[in-house]
Amino acid sequence: MRSQQASSEQGNNAGKAAGGRDHRADDRFALNRTPGTLLHKGETIPCEMLDISLSGCRLRTQRPFTAGALESVKVVLAIEEMVLSIWGITQWTAWDRTVGIRFIHPTGRTRNQLAALLTCLVDQNAAEVVKRAVAASSRTEGSPIIALERPLPPESEPVVEEMAEEEFQAPPPPPKKPKRPELKSEHKILTLDEGESPAVLHLVAEGSTLAGSVLDVSQDGCLVRLARPAMVRMKAQVEVDFHLCGLPFRLPGMTAEAYADQLLEIRFTEMSRRKRDDLSQLIMELHAQNQAEVAKSALAPKTPAPREPQKAR
Repeated sequence: MRSQQASSEQGNNAGKAAGGRDHRADDRFALNRTPGTLLHKGETIPCEMLDISLSGCRLRTQRPFTAGALESVKVVLAIEEMVLSIWGITQWTAWDRTVGIRFIHPTGRTRNQLAALLTCLVDQNAAEVVKRAVAASSRTEGSPIIALERPLPPESEPVVEEMAEEEFQAPPPPPKKPKRPELKSEHKILTLDEGESPAVLHLVAEGSTLAGSVLDVSQDGCLVRLARPAMVRMKAQVEVDFHLCGLPFRLPGMTAEAYADQLLEIRFTEMSRRKRDDLSQLIMELHAQNQAEVAKSALAPKTPAPREPQKAR
């Protein structure tokens, strides 16, 4: 019982952290990625159930749900070996395939049935009693499916007053893309676009090669993004083969540091003075050329939009 309540509190706290405050009026119960199904216009989409409350749920689909918000859907999930199906309306979708859904309760009885099933998540001792009571109340005893989307006939139960719609929290904003590491150097650094300077990394001791692309280069080192993940030991002797403005360079070096996203920093060693001077001069020229292009584009007048021809009167 304590563990389920703790999971529920963690779900509430997560909602508060994502949206600043928790707009969900009812308590949430964590479902720990229980397998479920989302039905939309005849399409069946497998999903993972993240949490549930009386008024809605949050789930993550295994493939993108492109229909967006305010779509009528049916959610099918299992609670304590009982399969629950209920209609709802999508409230929001997020970049990580997370979908927020508000349940539709046609009568007060269906809401009470769901509340009874949710008590099974808190009190395991009441699970069997609750399941029998809910099955009898929903008139599906002997069937593993509890359907809460079908209202009872109007004469058998008065329709409850329409409840005010719950204000769902906005989907969390997408995380900012982390800034990639930059080459550390006391000299001028030339930054290149991905794929602008393809490179081949020769591992001297291993006798193998790795393909990649030079992102930063200076006269004492470079930063290379490998084309595929590879295990490279630090302080390994290497040779970097790349081109700048059509001029080939093959410079000896040593691996200095490895970063995420297959980034590898290499420090040049045993370079002749002539090669170092040639590389330094070329970096300075390219750097000045880039700055001149940026200044030129900033001063260039904006081209006005073409005017539509006037019609003769």
